[in-house]
Amino acid sequence: MMAGLRVQDVAERLNVSEKTVYKWLKQGLIPAGRIGKTWIVTEESLDQLLSPGVSTSPGVPIPRRSSQVGSASSAKESSESDRSQLRSAVDQINRIATSAVDQGITEILPPRRVDASTQAAIADALESAQGEVLLQGVGLREFFGDKDHAVILRRMAAEDHSVSVRALLVSPTGQFARARTVAEDGEQFADDALFRAGPLFGDSWRSLNVIAALKKASSRSKNFRLDVRFLDHWPSAYLVLTNSAAFVETYHFSRTDSSQEAVTIDGLVPMLQVSAGSDYYSLLRNHFDYLWNGSNPFLPSQTLEEVAESVKVQV
Repeated sequence: MMAGLRVQDVAERLNVSEKTVYKWLKQGLIPAGRIGKTWIVTEESLDQLLSPGVSTSPGVPIPRRSSQVGSASSAKESSESDRSQLRSAVDQINRIATSAVDQGITEILPPRRVDASTQAAIADALESAQGEVLLQGVGLREFFGDKDHAVILRRMAAEDHSVSVRALLVSPTGQFARARTVAEDGEQFADDALFRAGPLFGDSWRSLNVIAALKKASSRSKNFRLDVRFLDHWPSAYLVLTNSAAFVETYHFSRTDSSQEAVTIDGLVPMLQVSAGSDYYSLLRNHFDYLWNGSNPFLPSQTLEEVAESVKVQV
């Protein structure tokens, strides 16, 4: 009797997710039989599937879908084209994985607006962070709001962690902030009075109050530090960089066809996790430092005090 493999075993052998294995099973790319709702894949059929140029011998049947393993229909040979298609898919996965690892990419995480696991991965990196933490984005509400990662930063400040946080944000009164407001909330917000009464400006005002409170905690702390600068430019990417990893997501003035959002620039595309010490990690850090240092005369920065004065926030 031929040994049966679980879906988990097949996934490990092919170096893919169980979800992908189920997809290939339903497509008939992996020869298998079924008992009730359980898929049965034999060692022999999987070995033959992954052996280029080897055809099925009469003594080793490859089961197809059927209600009973070993039935006549399940013993039909899988076509060479099916086996070739699966081998090509596995080869493609291996090429992508090898290329990603070579570039320092350790994970491709789901969009953070639709999958909590991405936010959890960032939270884990923050929780264990030592030394410097770099944040770059449009508003970074999850860091300077009432929940999400803001809870971690508040705890770092309260417990005086040995962490220095630097954040680059978009100026809430600059041209880019206005462009985003028009894109997300409507052209009427081009009017200055409506812009300052709009939801995005309100979010910025609340975040600035959180930043001001963290800044005051920083001034009283021995080890915890926070510094924030504001730029009036298209930031191009959401970035979180710790001593162990970097997380980067590109921004877009767009949405997916299936999205219920009107227009968005963040949170709906995959996020890359990049290993510390890689060239990609160094590039992201150098990008942040270039903007932070303000050496480009066309990218002037503002301090927290300057921005707070313009939006009437006490610091």
